Amino acid sequence: MSRLWRRTVGQAAVMVMLLTMLGLSLSSPFSSVARGQGPTVSLDPSSADVGLDDTVDVAVVISGVTALFSAHVELSFDAAKLQVVDGDPSREGIQITPGSFPGPWLEPGIVTLNAVDNNAGTISYDFTLVDAASPVDGSGVLAYIRFQAIAAGDAAIAFETADLWGPTLDDPISCTNTGGALTVLQAATDTPQPTPATTATRTATATPRETNTPTATRTPKPTNTPKPTNTPKSTATPKPPMEKPESTKEAAVGAAGAQPTPSGGALPSAGTGEMPDQVWRWFFLSGAVIMGFATWAFTFRFYARQKESERFWHR
Repeated sequence: MSRLWRRTVGQAAVMVMLLTMLGLSLSSPFSSVARGQGPTVSLDPSSADVGLDDTVDVAVVISGVTALFSAHVELSFDAAKLQVVDGDPSREGIQITPGSFPGPWLEPGIVTLNAVDNNAGTISYDFTLVDAASPVDGSGVLAYIRFQAIAAGDAAIAFETADLWGPTLDDPISCTNTGGALTVLQAATDTPQPTPATTATRTATATPRETNTPTATRTPKPTNTPKPTNTPKSTATPKPPMEKPESTKEAAVGAAGAQPTPSGGALPSAGTGEMPDQVWRWFFLSGAVIMGFATWAFTFRFYARQKESERFWHR
């Protein structure tokens, strides 16, 4: 009995462990790979609502890949409801925008194909790493697509082709793809607001016009006052001619009466106080003669003394 009980307990423990491992594998993010699904190529978002004339960005996502070197996808969309917005207006044609996986589109990879046909509703995109680059693992965005809604309704977006390769074309990577759909919402129509009925407004009685006020008569302008005539300027009264004053000597003579004027050689009268010019001349001449004689006498005397002194010393 004890052996049977121990065997039953052991089998139950093994079953619990197996169930636990199965649950962990199902909850793991790599469960799809573990179940054998492998890498996937999908759209993000896979479904969305967009208003009429609005735009929405949809990413092409590669997930759970190993040793990825290049990728090629072709998609189709409902061209009657969606149009692709050009991701590079500087280049001819319509293109989508490159992503960053498996690498930046300038280095270390290049875009070998990028074409959109909005009339046919097709998208073709091809990306590859350069020869010196190493293959990559993991998940990332291959490209971005910007759609513009042009008509209401459901618009499907499907993968026509989704191919992944390793370092060479001889190394294809098996993958699954999942498309999506966008729902273009109809623009809301404006509901007309009911117009409230207007009550009839009584017509206002006509206001009698005011009687015209008689225009005031114009006051005549005052006549111009005549300007006063110019008063003639008074003529200048001529000044009497100025009489030249007689000389002091003549006035003195006139005041003294008719006295004879002294001759040039006579001495001046006691009342005049003036000295004749000849007297002054004789005075200066006499002084000059006296000064000259005194100078000669002094010089002669000095010379005589000098001679006398020389004779004394030569003895």
